[in-house]
Amino acid sequence: MLTNKKSIGFTLIELLVVIAIFVLIANITMISLNKAKMESRDVKRVSDINQLRSALHLYSTENLSYPQGTDFALGTDNHLVLGSDVGDWTTTTVAPVFMYNVPRDPSMINALTSSTCTPTSDSVCDYSYTLNGNDFIIYFFLEGGVGNLDAGLHFTTKDEIH
Repeated sequence: MLTNKKSIGFTLIELLVVIAIFVLIANITMISLNKAKMESRDVKRVSDINQLRSALHLYSTENLSYPQGTDFALGTDNHLVLGSDVGDWTTTTVAPVFMYNVPRDPSMINALTSSTCTPTSDSVCDYSYTLNGNDFIIYFFLEGGVGNLDAGLHFTTKDEIH
């Protein structure tokens, strides 16, 4: 006599299909998450640059010039605070202070050494500052672009972002 045994559980093929679907969903989620992280870093960069420009305008109103300096990475080493003491860019918060925490590029925050943006930079780098006569230049790099700014190297002056 034959008995009809009902199998309880899943076959190997069914389990593999379900696992493959979960892997596909996880990959799509990771791709979206990485894109969102890149876009948020770019928005932070543009925000940082606008804050730096504002602080530098305040500094120039008070001191009738912009701070001294050539091709150094902002937010690193001795360039953590924008004040009015010796050297203008400093690590101390002696009043008046125009920016207590000079920002560093969000991708470079955990880097042990600085990588200053230059006019020929082709990857993420630290914001760099240079006094240029009666103006300043700050170079920065965007990974994906924000608004009308495409991915790549950009710079700002006292008047606008290029």
